[in-house]
Amino acid sequence: MTSIKDLNDRLTKQPYVSGYMPSVDDEVLFSEIFGDNVKVMQWAARMATYYPSERAKIQLSPAEEED
Repeated sequence: MTSIKDLNDRLTKQPYVSGYMPSVDDEVLFSEIFGDNVKVMQWAARMATYYPSERAKIQLSPAEEED
């Protein structure tokens, strides 16, 4: 993979890196991107549940509001 944009472009044509079924290519790339960063994966999955328009309306965190 040369970039996240290239991966995104590829995934607009097919649901997995090498086609229509998960393969070792998906596991290798997934591990390359996320490694052992389980919390980052969980965060990305949670954030992905929001539409972009919903994410744009997210308020400041309580810590930021105190400043």
